[in-house]
Amino acid sequence: MVDGIRVLALDIDGVLTDGSADGDGTAGDGKRFSFQDVDAVTQVKRAGLTVALVTGESGPSVDWIARRFGVERVMRGAKDKAAAITTLAGELGVSLDAICYVGDGDRDAAALSRANATASAKAAVDRVLVRAGGSGAVAEAVGLLLQLQVDETRLPALKQSMRSILLDSMGAHQRLLAESLPTLGKVALTFIQALRTRHRILFFGNGGSAADAQHIAAELVGRFAREREPWSAIALTTDTSILTAVGNDWDFSQIFVRQVRALGRPGDVVVGISTSGRSSNVLRGLEAGRALGAVTIGFTGSAGGAMGDLCDVCFCAPAESTPRIQELHLLAWHAICEIVETELTTAP
Repeated sequence: MVDGIRVLALDIDGVLTDGSADGDGTAGDGKRFSFQDVDAVTQVKRAGLTVALVTGESGPSVDWIARRFGVERVMRGAKDKAAAITTLAGELGVSLDAICYVGDGDRDAAALSRANATASAKAAVDRVLVRAGGSGAVAEAVGLLLQLQVDETRLPALKQSMRSILLDSMGAHQRLLAESLPTLGKVALTFIQALRTRHRILFFGNGGSAADAQHIAAELVGRFAREREPWSAIALTTDTSILTAVGNDWDFSQIFVRQVRALGRPGDVVVGISTSGRSSNVLRGLEAGRALGAVTIGFTGSAGGAMGDLCDVCFCAPAESTPRIQELHLLAWHAICEIVETELTTAP
């Protein structure tokens, strides 16, 4: 069943038909409809839903439309659509949450607000359809409902995929605990010594690593968990004027070099972040930091790339895929920030 939806209730004029009529419409031949909508009603019935017509009309044309679309349950003369939907739910023994109602006008607003009530149904179905009544509106609504059904059948596979991802991540975290504590301790000590002596920490990286650079600089300038004085930390990934000017006038590989040379001093800490360890602008930024006498720290993955040769301390997260590396980086950074903050704010 489609995410709890068990009934598709349709208005006739303006939904199944275009709302116009020729003559008195006594035989239904004045009602314009789409064969695509006829097929859609058949399709949704095969999917296990009950289809009902809820209309304010009661003439012979209603019977003709019901026969043409193969719908047996018809609520005629239903001027109060909300009350009709409530009655329909009672007759079928379902909740209002289990009814998807398709209407076309202000008179249908109350009914629309009562039906389609489950969260996922609202997200996918409670909307204004693109196609007009009598021109594929029902087919569009049915398509949305059947997509919900497909999505529902995918849930077990999605849960299994999620389990595999989490187990993979947990394994990487276990390796971090077993292999990386000495290196991360050195990074924390380097930060403590630099900040204690009023040196600056410069961070840089690309993409997600740029976001990490900004995140950790913010933790140091602001606070991690304790009220304290701000510390000098700068992410070299935020000044778009510098980044675009250097990238345009020189080369993208120079965007961090120029800033490290401008802002860094001997004894400062220069931190390059690259999950692959091969980002040329990060490597050159580390080279510049080493040349000016800064302490260089790298954060990368298990492959390491060329980063290890340019760093005084290099944390190679024990993972190969970029998502797992980034997860370990974030945990490592949070642990470092907590340790640094505790050490520098706790009286000896």
